[in-house]
Amino acid sequence: MKRRSAAILALGVALAIPAAAAGEADPAASCSGLASSSRAGEPTAEAQVQFVIKVEAGHEGIPPGALESDFSQNHQGSAESCLA
Repeated sequence: MKRRSAAILALGVALAIPAAAAGEADPAASCSGLASSSRAGEPTAEAQVQFVIKVEAGHEGIPPGALESDFSQNHQGSAESCLA
């Protein structure tokens, strides 16, 4: 649960565009996909998220992919729900 919270925090920190900007996302999409699409059009937003994920993973002593994988396995229907 700690990893999931860290992943949500990491992805939420750099969310630069309201989730509504993602448009009509497939409700079956992963939280990772929904969060990424909500940052579309912001050139540095994804890089900021990746940096925060690396920092959080380093603090927890795990590879960044572990946080990303955990977050990607959630399917909550909207970026807002995923990042809440």
